[in-house]
Amino acid sequence: MTHDDDRGTASAPPREPERSPAQGDRNGGGDRREFLVNLAMGGGVVAAYGLLAVEGLLFLVPKQTGPPTRLIFIGRLDDFPPGEVKTVHDLEGRAILIRRKPDGLVAFSSVCPHLGCQVHWQPEENRFFCPCHRGEFDEHGVAYAGPPGDAGQSLATVPIQVENKVVYLEVEATPRQGGEA
Repeated sequence: MTHDDDRGTASAPPREPERSPAQGDRNGGGDRREFLVNLAMGGGVVAAYGLLAVEGLLFLVPKQTGPPTRLIFIGRLDDFPPGEVKTVHDLEGRAILIRRKPDGLVAFSSVCPHLGCQVHWQPEENRFFCPCHRGEFDEHGVAYAGPPGDAGQSLATVPIQVENKVVYLEVEATPRQGGEA
């Protein structure tokens, strides 16, 4: 170690001024903090633009909640007397049982949920009946006897709509064949 006297004959080489850690390296290479800040800002920009792109695509693409449906005319409301059940057929030829209640209409599939037999209405018993295994359903389509009753099964409901006293059956839309419009 050298000792300087008061005359300053020996001197140490000049030192660079000290930098704070936030200033980084002046030679062009950043320190760790600067890198992490830039990484976080870049990641935020990428995430924001990605979210914007996803939201834009979701806005442009229509939402589909299920298969497309259409309404088919099945009669006027007056064609369905209160308390009675009328059988109509959908486009596939399946029988639909429509019952008029005091507060509107309800439609059921005529297919028994037990084994697929055909259910029919028995007005004298006020019930739907499946002759295959003696399944019995009340006027609301809920099974109370036979194998469907034991299994807690009910008749499947079929969507219908009433508009201006006209009754429509809602069916799955299928493309028309043969070029018909």
